[in-house]
Amino acid sequence: MRKAPARAGDSAAGNLRSIPAVERILSSAAFSSLVASFGRDNVKRHLADFLHTLRSERRPYDESQAAKGVSAALHSATDTTLRPVINGSGIIIHTNLGRSPVDPGVWRSAGKLVSGYSNLEFDLDAGERGSRDQHLSALAQTLFGAEAAVLTNNNAAGTLLLLAAVAADREVIVSRGELVEIGGGFRVPEVIQQGGAKLREVGTTNRTRARDYADAVRKRKTAAILRVHRSNFDIVGFTETPSVSDLVKVAKKSRLPLLFDEGSGRVVDLAKYGFSSHDTIRDLIAVGVDVVTCSTDKLIGATQGGLIIGRATIVAKCRRHPLMRAVRAGKESYAVIAGTLRAFAVGQHEERVAIYRMLATPLQELRARAQDLVSGTKCRVIDSRCALGGGTTPTETIPSIAIEVPGNADAIRKRLLRRDPPIVGRVVDDRFTIEVRTLLHDDLPLVAAALPR
Repeated sequence: MRKAPARAGDSAAGNLRSIPAVERILSSAAFSSLVASFGRDNVKRHLADFLHTLRSERRPYDESQAAKGVSAALHSATDTTLRPVINGSGIIIHTNLGRSPVDPGVWRSAGKLVSGYSNLEFDLDAGERGSRDQHLSALAQTLFGAEAAVLTNNNAAGTLLLLAAVAADREVIVSRGELVEIGGGFRVPEVIQQGGAKLREVGTTNRTRARDYADAVRKRKTAAILRVHRSNFDIVGFTETPSVSDLVKVAKKSRLPLLFDEGSGRVVDLAKYGFSSHDTIRDLIAVGVDVVTCSTDKLIGATQGGLIIGRATIVAKCRRHPLMRAVRAGKESYAVIAGTLRAFAVGQHEERVAIYRMLATPLQELRARAQDLVSGTKCRVIDSRCALGGGTTPTETIPSIAIEVPGNADAIRKRLLRRDPPIVGRVVDDRFTIEVRTLLHDDLPLVAAALPR
């Protein structure tokens, strides 16, 4: 007598009956490593979700598939999407890739301070509570000739705090040519207004003179003159901008502080590396600028932060302002930034600050690295141009060396972005290239392994 064929309902019921009890699954060898890594409660919660889906779809239970599914869900729920990336873009200070890489030696030294306790807010001489704002004062005096310094969590916060402390409910004079918008849609006029100050525009987009500032000063209504670095663009052609020394004269005659949102953190002159010469922070302080604000993750080459550097009386106002609590930096920032600034103070920035190692590497050394990388591959070495990035020198590049990878540029770009770690290059005239100057030492074997042979 022939056996009747199984009905769909019977098959579905059998699938449901095949699912073991949750505790039995959790105790199985397939789930032991997940329980050890993520904890029993976490695994149990994600297993319940997996089994709910299994039941709703009337699918049979498979131990291997269950372990894979629950593992994927656990990793998705607990892993960060932040990943190391190889920068072959030819932009040294790449905002989208974390700006300046922190030197491993500086990071190790900072780790000793961060991984234990420190005197972040403890006065060792007095044996009582101190202030974290004092830890960079000596370095600021040594490097910049400034009376005092305070650290915030980024330059926008530093400028905001400075204006709130100096110019609340009063006017700040700014050239129309300096009312810039930086990355992420942040605009200088809005930062000024959020700081509680009133914006008073002078001059035109392309021409502003010293007398425009002088004519705009209003007794008891004007609090300060603000100079802003244009960051990621430049104005050329029929232009005029007063020198810093001319603005210092206007400010002193008007008995107003001259504030300079320098932005990039120019500790040393970049002319040595092939860029135009500009005033360093020390130059600005020496000529009479009262306070300078700048980023620490651009030309300083440290982690994100904002320095307020200058006259002790104004810096003290910033320290005492209620906003200081909201924008202050943590111990990690102090440790990394202080270690990086010390490299400049002892003249070792080309050895101990990653972006300056890149800038100081001669072309013949870059070419030799590139030749080693392409040896045995289908790629070739080409001359290129490298940008500093970060809004520091928006119209300038310097000579460099790159590797050209043959094939469809877009397909190569997508393939290298899928690697672990991803490799970010650039497409020039429908050719995919990897810039050698922006590669770190540990990147070289990884790039070599990714090149087609």
